[in-house]
Amino acid sequence: MNANTVLNQTWADHIEKWRASGLSIKAFCEQEDLVYHQFSYWRQKFSPAADSTTGSKLVPVALATPSMPSSDLEILLPNGVIIRGIDMTNVSLVSHLVAAL
Repeated sequence: MNANTVLNQTWADHIEKWRASGLSIKAFCEQEDLVYHQFSYWRQKFSPAADSTTGSKLVPVALATPSMPSSDLEILLPNGVIIRGIDMTNVSLVSHLVAAL
C-alpha cells in the first residue's frame, strides 16, 4: 500500500467514525484531536454533494432589464441646471438641447 492509499483510508475511517458518533464536526475533531479544516477538506472529498450539511448557497439568478420609471431620468449640467423628465419620447430633444448648450 502506498502513502496516499494509507492517508485516504485513515481519513475515510475518521469520516465513518464521525458519522456514527452523532457529534458535530467541531466536537468530534476536539474529541479525536483532529484539525477542523483538515477534517472538513476530507469530509467534502469523501462525501457526495447531497450529503453536505451546509449545502450549496448558490441559487439560480435570472437577469432582467431594470425597469425605471421614465420620469426618474435626469441630467445635471456643470452649471447646476438639471434637466428632468427625460424618457424615450423626448430623449432626442434633450440631446439636441444639451448639444446646443
